[in-house]
Amino acid sequence: MTATIHPQLTALPEQRLILPLSMTWEQFKTLESLLEYTRSIRLSYLDGYVEIITRSSKHEIIKYMAGMLGQFFLEKDISFTPTGSATLQGEAKGSSKEPDLSYYFGEDRRGRETPDLAIEVIFILRTINKLEYYRRFNVAEVWFWEDGVFSIYQLKSEGYDRTSRSVLLPDLDLELLGRCLQMSEEKEAFKLFRDAVRCC
Repeated sequence: MTATIHPQLTALPEQRLILPLSMTWEQFKTLESLLEYTRSIRLSYLDGYVEIITRSSKHEIIKYMAGMLGQFFLEKDISFTPTGSATLQGEAKGSSKEPDLSYYFGEDRRGRETPDLAIEVIFILRTINKLEYYRRFNVAEVWFWEDGVFSIYQLKSEGYDRTSRSVLLPDLDLELLGRCLQMSEEKEAFKLFRDAVRCC
């Protein structure tokens, strides 16, 4: 079967940066409260620098990814808690960040404050080092999905190192997942991914 590109990845306008701002934590929290119910807007804060970004319909691919990962966790009997785009923030850390997806793993996961894995779908030029957000909250692993390819970063003592394979999910074929996310027929993509997971 030949994979065709998912129409959401080609037909819709890209997510775009509206405006970079600089403000105090108090000002940021005020802005955040004003935009609390504006679902198409996402705010990030790092040491006074604020990004305001619109989320395009392309970000629906996140739901697609979450479904496939959930399927993988069930097939591999992995204990997990999905926390979606729950915001990581703290004034003392000078940071506020909302990942696209995040997960806790393990039997002790419910007692921890920081997810083990954060995932971001990238459609615009990054103006801030996104890894710095997650380093401040000690997120063990960060994935970026961009142009159909995953970039995997592991937290070390000096920061994040890029790696070719997930330490948290070493059995997950990220290349296959990336291909499936770009297929135009969701049913066929899920079947392909499910069959690959079950046979390995």
